[in-house]
Amino acid sequence: ALRYYMEALEMMKKIYNDGHPNVASCLNNIGGIYDAMGEHTKALRYYMEALEMMKKIYNDGHPNVASCLNNIGGIYNVMGEHTKALEYVMEALKMRKKFYIDGHPDVAASLNNIGSIYNAMGEHTKALEYVMEALK
Repeated sequence: ALRYYMEALEMMKKIYNDGHPNVASCLNNIGGIYDAMGEHTKALRYYMEALEMMKKIYNDGHPNVASCLNNIGGIYNVMGEHTKALEYVMEALKMRKKFYIDGHPDVAASLNNIGSIYNAMGEHTKALEYVMEALK
């Protein structure tokens, strides 16, 4: 899959240049492939590039930006950088709450992710609060 995403990225860059949502989405997808492969540093690089592009395209306010923030938070969490992870996932939650009502699956996912990060940090009471809120 990675090879095809890389080929698609090259084609999209030729067609759209660098500032197009399809290019940003492809970068994000490549980050996801590297994440699934356990290559977190490479995943982070692609997620960050996707985030920068999406912020320029959407002016920081779009569900795709929130998804990218959430992905970056997840990578930092896996890498053991829980404080950074929390910053990104909290920002994703804040953005998702602008676009979605409480109970939306993306809001619940962010709440659950925050709970997971607090759990990894040993802050189990906070973790439980967020996970319980995600279940509402």
